[in-house]
Amino acid sequence: MTQDRHQHGQQEGHQAAAHPAGAVEELQRRVEELSAAMDERPNDAELYYQRGVLYGQLVEPLAAIRDFNSCVKLDPKRADAFYNRGLAYIHLREHLAAVQDFTETIKLDPKNVDAYNNRAGAFYEMGRMEQAKKDADEALRLNPKQGSAYAIRAIANSALGHGDDAKGDATKARELGFDGHLLYHLMERAKKGPRV
Repeated sequence: MTQDRHQHGQQEGHQAAAHPAGAVEELQRRVEELSAAMDERPNDAELYYQRGVLYGQLVEPLAAIRDFNSCVKLDPKRADAFYNRGLAYIHLREHLAAVQDFTETIKLDPKNVDAYNNRAGAFYEMGRMEQAKKDADEALRLNPKQGSAYAIRAIANSALGHGDDAKGDATKARELGFDGHLLYHLMERAKKGPRV
């Protein structure tokens, strides 16, 4: 539901099957090149980061997490590595781990709208609607054109019984390109109770 923009090559949950012909082979070739470079420079955090992003694009979240772990061990100030590891955890539906990584991203980069937006989505998936709403509010403060943040807030407001607020957020989300039918379904489901 989230993951709105690229930032330093951030993974976006691309599926290998969605890549054009030859693209998967190109990504795999680049992974091999980075692996060879790591043999010569095993303490280069950037190499682990780049390979982690490639693994994310190849839909290999466990391999991506291993590389982001190595990256942040070598350079604990890499907000982009924490962010991308959070995305990999989202792919694995490990929402608590994702929340922790998005929180670390926010500590290191307090204006990272995507970290707030994705943490809001993770809170939503965990049934923590007040926290989802709060993070969606912050994402929208940072970027009022973040359609998915309006959608998350609409769902959270639905779950919390704030129907008028939910309708206003849903309208804004649709205006910004969020799928109205999907949003309606998610809002109705949220009214029925927690998602856990």
